Amino acid sequence: MGKIGAAELGLKLGLELQRRPAPVIVAVMKRLDIHEAKRAKESGADILELRIDLLEAEEKSVAKVKAFVAMLKNPQSSVQMPIIITNRRKEEGGAFTGTEAERIGMLSDILETAAAEEELVDAVDIEFFSPAAGKREILKKAKRRHIPVISSFHDFNGMPRREDILGIITSMYKEGGSIAKIAVTPKTVNDALLLLELTQKLSSEGKLVVTIGMGRIGRHLRVIAPLYGSALAYGFIEGESEEGGGVAPGQFSVKELRTMMNKFQWNFEQTTN
Repeated sequence: MGKIGAAELGLKLGLELQRRPAPVIVAVMKRLDIHEAKRAKESGADILELRIDLLEAEEKSVAKVKAFVAMLKNPQSSVQMPIIITNRRKEEGGAFTGTEAERIGMLSDILETAAAEEELVDAVDIEFFSPAAGKREILKKAKRRHIPVISSFHDFNGMPRREDILGIITSMYKEGGSIAKIAVTPKTVNDALLLLELTQKLSSEGKLVVTIGMGRIGRHLRVIAPLYGSALAYGFIEGESEEGGGVAPGQFSVKELRTMMNKFQWNFEQTTN
């Protein structure tokens, strides 16, 4: 079983092999706002994902991100939650407008700070198809600091074949990813079933995998996939404007995810005990 900060991920092995821990929900933050972080925690989030690429221009600096993270991690803070940092590239649905060197540089500088200030960051997300040099830099730096790496892949137009998805995931682990994150857009019910089958297969092998279905047909997988072993579920923070709430097609709010997952998780555990 792996961890991001204090949040435990994956299957419980041994006598409880068939039981999943309570679903781990990640709240996606688009602003450096302590009140939003508190609202995320109160709504049921376990982890915060700080999306650097979605920050307002005046917030999008390493110094301001470092200061905000330090405030959240302060022992006196009421928001004591693990933090994932992400600076999503435009090619995979992000909004970063600078150069690739600038994008990677921001992540790298924040990871350096984590090491200097008692690992304020608990995980980093880097796209599997990022240019090789920058990706290697993040993987190397995270490994040296024992920070988990979420290796991610996004397809907003469809879903690769089964063998292609497995090939991507295998390569993610081989190059140093701790968690393989696959976000795709199923076009048919069979696509959705395939994604669940892969989730169950990989998680039962002890691998940390996150599978996300986007779009109309994939939306229900955001709630169901954790019951098949998907390690994380992502939601927006309720209270944000409806127009700008979700950061990906079909995303639920943290509160909606927690309410639905609690009901499904109870039923699931009753049938496996």
